[in-house]
Amino acid sequence: MAGNQLLTTQKIVDRALAVLTETPSFLSLINTQYDNQFGYRGGAKVGDTVSVRVPQRAKIRDGRIMDIQPQVDKVIKVDIDAYKGVDTGATSAEMAMQIDDYQEQFIDTKIPDLITAVEADVINRVVPLVPATVGDYGALDDPKTILQAGAYLDSQLATKRDRNFMVNTYSQVDMVNALSGYFNSQSKVDRQYRKGAMYTDTLGFDWFSSNLTSYVTRGTAAGYLVNGANQTGSTLTVDTGTGSLNIGDTFTIAGVYDVHPQTKQVLAGLKQFTVTAAVAATTTTLQITPAIIASGTEQNVSAAPADNAAITVKGTSGTNYAQNVAFVKDAFYFVTADLPNPPKGYGVDSASRTYKGITLRFQNGYDMVNDMFISRFDIVYGAGVLRPELAVRVPATVTGL
Repeated sequence: MAGNQLLTTQKIVDRALAVLTETPSFLSLINTQYDNQFGYRGGAKVGDTVSVRVPQRAKIRDGRIMDIQPQVDKVIKVDIDAYKGVDTGATSAEMAMQIDDYQEQFIDTKIPDLITAVEADVINRVVPLVPATVGDYGALDDPKTILQAGAYLDSQLATKRDRNFMVNTYSQVDMVNALSGYFNSQSKVDRQYRKGAMYTDTLGFDWFSSNLTSYVTRGTAAGYLVNGANQTGSTLTVDTGTGSLNIGDTFTIAGVYDVHPQTKQVLAGLKQFTVTAAVAATTTTLQITPAIIASGTEQNVSAAPADNAAITVKGTSGTNYAQNVAFVKDAFYFVTADLPNPPKGYGVDSASRTYKGITLRFQNGYDMVNDMFISRFDIVYGAGVLRPELAVRVPATVTGL
């Protein structure tokens, strides 16, 4: 590129999107695809609703005669409700730089901060809504807890390939220290001692640490009972107990067990539910996930709860827990949408690109008063839990420096 030729928006957005999508992150490990058949082909905007397809489980046939399974596309509605961006200003001389020099000065310093902000928002949206938890809600210092996370995913028919474990940076300190006396391959020991980090394929997971992990402060609830037998769905009527419940608080109901997703055989543990809306001590209705389904192909509990069944909230009242999480790709979704590119006559040069399911827009305009090109990168998105059974939280107490 000639030194006196201004950079194009297409070149800039391509480089920026490459930096955004190739940065190792939570977003690169979750479902970022949606079918245009259910969305807006090249035209969704903030405030719109698109749909994400939920993978369909197989129906197993007994006997020789075929029983063809109809393809029923189950979808969940996604609100495109988040808008984030980063703005820059460059002089005419700076816009005449080579693309590599421009990237070093304006892209490499800005885009990582943008992706960090988006990732932090997505993590704090989705992780507290994972219903299942394992562990003792203390420090993450027992390898058995990680094995329990793997066993839970096994029970939910999660693929054994590409299982990931996002660990809080301080929880990683506890776990690396706990594993120091165990047998590990030389390469893993080398990484743990040189970098203070876990490695791939450790205890059944590929590990990565993050200082963006969400935190949930356990509410003060105690003594709640189910009010009325045979309740199903995403709300649960309860007899008033004492104390509050926070989003992310996980509880079990006496007599309501988890079931195998395919055979519907009753499993050993009680089904776990998570509160999706904070409630005060005087509440009589809880918003929960997953929905209670007591029969049919989507059955997820051994039976609907009985009247006056005891509700037990996990964790210690008032304690703040880091939310480590084990998951596979389809546990969560992240959907970006196209923003409009104004016509050239508006005096703004605009370009959008989509790569690996993530869309980024770059716009560039000229400020003649200050002889400066003013630019903006924008991303609009929605995020949520796609298949909650494919993730499990490991809440842990952490100690800072």
